[in-house]
Amino acid sequence: METDYWRDGYFIRRKLVPEEMIDTLNQRFADIADGTVAQAPNMQVARNVEIAKGLVTPRTPAHGIAKVNFVNGDPVMSRYAHYEPIIDQVTELIGDDLIALNSMYLNKPTDVDGRHPLHQDLLYFPLRPADHIVGVWTALDQITRENGCLVVIPGTHTGELLEHDYPDWEHKNFLFFGAKGIKVDLRVHLEMDPGDTLFFHPLLVHGSGYNRTEDLRRAIAVHYASAHCEDIWRGETKTIGNFNPRLDIRLIRGNDPHNYAQPAS
Repeated sequence: METDYWRDGYFIRRKLVPEEMIDTLNQRFADIADGTVAQAPNMQVARNVEIAKGLVTPRTPAHGIAKVNFVNGDPVMSRYAHYEPIIDQVTELIGDDLIALNSMYLNKPTDVDGRHPLHQDLLYFPLRPADHIVGVWTALDQITRENGCLVVIPGTHTGELLEHDYPDWEHKNFLFFGAKGIKVDLRVHLEMDPGDTLFFHPLLVHGSGYNRTEDLRRAIAVHYASAHCEDIWRGETKTIGNFNPRLDIRLIRGNDPHNYAQPAS
């Protein structure tokens, strides 16, 4: 699998995350959506633009949410980033001293556009080099082309960080940028069962489509980086409204020589 990663920019470990954890994560999302439990500090609940503008009335509270950002501070959702089988696999790719960042619970409801344009995740991160960062994305439902599975363009991880901008779409979600100059005919659709887990390079071009079904399409993701990475932003904090992505960083394994990680909540 490590060979596949460096050749294609990704690989999938099937059934890596157990059903019990999947149920727990999905229930936690439902509780956050319903307001049954309080949001953790710095947790951002993001809504699709059609919901935010009142163009679509969500069927349920969960249908009104596009994703929950910065879940590493939540006592339940944070279990995902600390799941040992995932960490062991990441360690084989980038070493023992690991921090986790950019954690998110991803929801793709019906009735809204919900597409994510083809992009590279490195755009959003201050850490370098890219080869010392790994994205991890786990399906929490059966994910198909019909409900908006991920698509990737193999081999794009060997290139540079491309120029990005908002796509020319009627409805554009905030910070859903797309890479320019992509040959979309090379994309590969990744259909996944619950628990299947994608490991991918931060320069890999990827995105996802519409949910054309009647059900939610749920997933969870986090990025891991070597704690020895360089901060090219030199400590600058680029906030998203009142939310600070740096507060999402956690030390997962080993040492943190640059003190990137925040104390566990």
